[in-house]
Formats: sequence, structure tokens, C-alpha cells
Amino acid sequence: MKEIEEIIKELLENVKELEKLIDEIKKPVAESSQLIPETAKNIQDVMTFLENTSHSIMNLLERINGNSKKISEDVDFLLSLNPVPKIRERLESIKEKNEQNLSTILELYTHLSFHDLAGQQLKTVIDVLERIKSALVDVIVSQVTAGKDLKEDQVSGIKGKVSEILSRDRISQEDVDRLLEEFGL
Repeated sequence: MKEIEEIIKELLENVKELEKLIDEIKKPVAESSQLIPETAKNIQDVMTFLENTSHSIMNLLERINGNSKKISEDVDFLLSLNPVPKIRERLESIKEKNEQNLSTILELYTHLSFHDLAGQQLKTVIDVLERIKSALVDVIVSQVTAGKDLKEDQVSGIKGKVSEILSRDRISQEDVDRLLEEFGL
């Protein structure tokens, strides 16, 4: 009987220690579990918007570029006809303005390439957030399974459940309790 009391006492101490560990990580986990998915989604939304607008702008610039080339050809043709000085002057002015427009288009293409680089940097941030989430899952799983003799598939199951919980908008004590109960912890 004394052995059973000692085993029960040890179990209660382990449960209290586990509860303490859970309480210590609950707030940071709750904050992170909410912020990481929201932040990653917001960045993904921004990346999608940047990509869509970049494609739209590129298409419009291509159209303007094509029109400018045609204007340049037409002006060169008209100038080759040796028009009267007033008309020649206007055609040369049109040609100059068109060349300025082509130069501006080239500048816009350059700016869009930086726009693309910003999108790539945002992708890097999303990757970092995902690695942080994965590390957070590993920390939680190691805390939950510490001192337990669990099989690899059990640890893998716990990791999957923790990851699922962290993917939600909110994490509750009931989620944690269900997780522990489900794995007999």
C-alpha cells in the first residue's frame, strides 16, 4: 500500500510539474500561435497583391511601349517626307516626347524589378516565420514529452496535434487539456 501511495504521490508531482511547465509556456505560445499565422497570412496577402499589381503594371507598360515604338516609326516616316518646317518642328517635338516616354518606361521597369525583390524578401520572412513556428512546436513537444518514455509515432502524433492547434487563430486551455488527455499525459 505504501508503494501505491508513493507512486500516486510521484504521479501527482509530475502532473503539477507538467501543469507548471504548461502555464509557463502558455502565454508565449498563445501569443505566438496567434501572431505567427496572422503575420504569415498578412505577408502572403501582401505578396499576392504585389505580384498581381506587378503583372498588371507590366502589361500596361508593354502596351505603352508598343504604342511608343509605333509612334516613333510613324514620326520617322513622316519626317522622311520632308514636311514644311512647322510640321517638321512639331514632329521632332513629338519624337522627343516619345523618347522621354520610352526612357520613363525603362525607369519604371527598373522600379518594378525592385518591387520583385521586395516580394522575394517577404517570402524569406514567411519562411523564417514558418521555421519559428516549427521550432515552437518542437519546444512544446519536448516539454510535453519530457521524462516520458514514448514511441516515435506517439511523439509524431503529439507534434501533429500541437502543430494543428498552433495553426488555429486561438489556443485554449481545453485544447491543451485534450492534447494531454489524448496522449495519456
